[in-house]
Amino acid sequence: MSVWEKWRPWLQREKQLLLELALMLLVALVVGVYFLEHFSARLQAEQRVQLKALAQQTALRSAESLAGDDLIGLNVIARETRALEPVGGVQFLDVAREPVTGKSDDSLPVKVEVPVALPDGELAGSVVLAAAHDTAPRQRLETGYVLVVLGLLALRAAAEVIRRRLWRPAAPPATAAPATDQDTASETPPVAPVDGDAPAPDGVSVELRLSVVNFDHFQQRYTRSALEALLADYHHLLREVAALYGGEVITAIGDRARIRFTGEPLSHTAFSALCAGLLFLRVARLQAPRRKAGQSPALEFKALVSNQFNEADSWALCLAGVPGRLNVPEAELTRAELDVKALYQTERAQLVQAGDRQIRLQPVEQLAHRYQTLLRTQAEKVMGGSGVSGDASPSK
Repeated sequence: MSVWEKWRPWLQREKQLLLELALMLLVALVVGVYFLEHFSARLQAEQRVQLKALAQQTALRSAESLAGDDLIGLNVIARETRALEPVGGVQFLDVAREPVTGKSDDSLPVKVEVPVALPDGELAGSVVLAAAHDTAPRQRLETGYVLVVLGLLALRAAAEVIRRRLWRPAAPPATAAPATDQDTASETPPVAPVDGDAPAPDGVSVELRLSVVNFDHFQQRYTRSALEALLADYHHLLREVAALYGGEVITAIGDRARIRFTGEPLSHTAFSALCAGLLFLRVARLQAPRRKAGQSPALEFKALVSNQFNEADSWALCLAGVPGRLNVPEAELTRAELDVKALYQTERAQLVQAGDRQIRLQPVEQLAHRYQTLLRTQAEKVMGGSGVSGDASPSK
């Protein structure tokens, strides 16, 4: 498994937080560059003021030596001036601006030139002072600023972690907002419940809900017996898929299908329900060509995996989902640790009103690569062992 495949689910899940941190870092970079340049400009201005005062004093001391070409005196004055902390270089120039002593250091950014005049006002030359190249103040400021920015980013990340730990999903609402499409019609049972609406056993319980897209349309067009024949293949597939992952079919397809998975821990049970839902949707799609070849219509399904809602609420959320997709409430993806095992895009989440709160339903694209390969193999196994009716279309 590549590094990208390993980190991709986490990056998708934390995309919004990472974008926010990147924006904070970009703003901090722009602000930091502006203030650092402003600080450097002010520092150079102060250095010029200091150098100009020192250069004027040096000019008074070196006037006679520079006029008399006293190189020894000029070197002594230059050495004493260079020993001062703000000074990085000293150079004396004659009237023709030719160097008399010292040399120019082009690497020093701040330089000040002051004319050297004799007592009678005659110009003897000039003295050039360069500021010492001291990077310590800027480095200290840069280090402090970087630490402040990193601290702010860490605080933002810590605040998000604390928010997630303190935030807990509210109690399930009494009713969930019904979907607005044609699936809002209740599926009346064309067949008897498979195992009865038995109470949930002890332990963590996660349910997979399956609804037939446009089921009310099929109810209107087909007789009861024809509808039973239409759903027979899917009943068989659902039983095989549920048995493969240890699920219990509480109610069958066409009767607000519920498949219950029970066990510990929650992450294992929820993952079994997720795999079963994705596997059923996959084999239902693979079943389509066989049914069309047998003159039987292929059905499309919506699926939901959740353990937070009661029967009515989870059914309403299932109907509100995307056809052909398995939806999971976004909060449960993290709580059940499904976010590291499934691939999804947060920007495709669907906002559904449930009572007095809003639920984000996240369509799961597929499982991570290491699980998706196994799922494909299991789909081939289920399809190879399932009988397809191939009968003519049921009588209407």
